[in-house]
Amino acid sequence: MTQVADLIQNPLFLEYFRKEMIDKSPLIKSGIAVVDDAIAARCAAAGVSGKTVDLPFFNSLDSAGDDEVLAEDTALTPEKIDASKDVAVICRRGKAFAATDLAADLSGQDPMAAISAGLSDYWNKMRQKRMVSLLNGVFARNAASDSSSLVLDLSANTMGKTDIMLGAQKLGDRKLELTAVAMNSAVETYLSGLDTNASLYRASDGPATLSKYNGRDIFVDDTIPYNASTGVATIYLFGRGAIALNDVPEKVPFETDREKLKGNDYLISRVADILHLRGYKWTAAAYGNGQSIGAAMGDAGPTNAALATAGNWQRVYDPKDIRCVKLIVKIA
Repeated sequence: MTQVADLIQNPLFLEYFRKEMIDKSPLIKSGIAVVDDAIAARCAAAGVSGKTVDLPFFNSLDSAGDDEVLAEDTALTPEKIDASKDVAVICRRGKAFAATDLAADLSGQDPMAAISAGLSDYWNKMRQKRMVSLLNGVFARNAASDSSSLVLDLSANTMGKTDIMLGAQKLGDRKLELTAVAMNSAVETYLSGLDTNASLYRASDGPATLSKYNGRDIFVDDTIPYNASTGVATIYLFGRGAIALNDVPEKVPFETDREKLKGNDYLISRVADILHLRGYKWTAAAYGNGQSIGAAMGDAGPTNAALATAGNWQRVYDPKDIRCVKLIVKIA
C-alpha cells in the first residue's frame, strides 16, 4: 500500500510539486510574476547556503541625451551604457503538519494524504502574503525618499471610475505596460457596482481564469490592505513580469517522521525562493529575526516584517522602468 512517505521521497515528487505550484499560482496566471530561466540559473548557483541573488541589468539609454545631427567630417560622440545590480533576498520557509492514527481511524480517510494534496495551495497563499509585505516595504521607501514617487493617494475622495487610470498615469507614456491590478475583494465588489458597463466578469462567465476591469486582469487577495472602518484601500497596478519568482535549491524539501508510541505522523515541508519586485535592491545587513546576513547559518531568511521595512530597500531602476504603481483609494 502506497504511503505519503513513499510519494514525497520519490525524486519526481519535487518536480511535480513545483509544477503544480506554478500551474495553480494566481501570481503567475495574472502575469504579475514570471519564472525566468536566466534568474533560475543564478538561483541554482546560490545553492542551499546562499543569502541573496544578484540580478545585473543595463541602465536605460535615456541618459545618453538627444540624438545628433549628421554632418560631413563631423564624428558622432560615442556614449557608453552603464550596468547596475539589483539584489533579491532569498526567503527560506518551512511548515510541519501532524496527523494522528486515531483521526484517520475515526474519519475513514488519510489526513496526511489530504495535507500533501493541499501543500501547493498553502505555499502559494504564503507567497501572496509575502508579496504584500514586500510591496509594503518598497512603496514605503518610495513615498518617503524618491522624488519621482510611484505612489498616488486619492483617498481624500470616494473612488471614481477614473482612479485606476490616474494611478496608471504614474508611468506616463508607459502606462499601457500595466496589465494587471491587485486589490482586496472588497474593492473588487465596489468596482463591480461602480461601473456596470466596465469589462468586469467572473471566471464562471467564460474561459478566463481571472476577472478583468478595463482590460486589466484583476488579482484578488484579502491580505492587500483595506480598512473597513475608514474605507481606505490599497490597489497595486502591475506590468507583466514585475515580480521575479524563482525557486532556490533546498537541502531537504520534504520529509516525514513518525512518533510510534503516540501514533502521530508528521509531514515537513520547506521552500526556498526569491519573490522580488524588479528594480528595488535588498540592502539590509540583517534579516529581522536575530540573524545577520553574514552569519554562518545558511538557512536563515527575512521575516515578513523585515520585508515590509522601508529601510531594507533601495530603488535601482529609473521610476518608469519599475512595472508597479501603488494607488490608495477610498471606497464607500
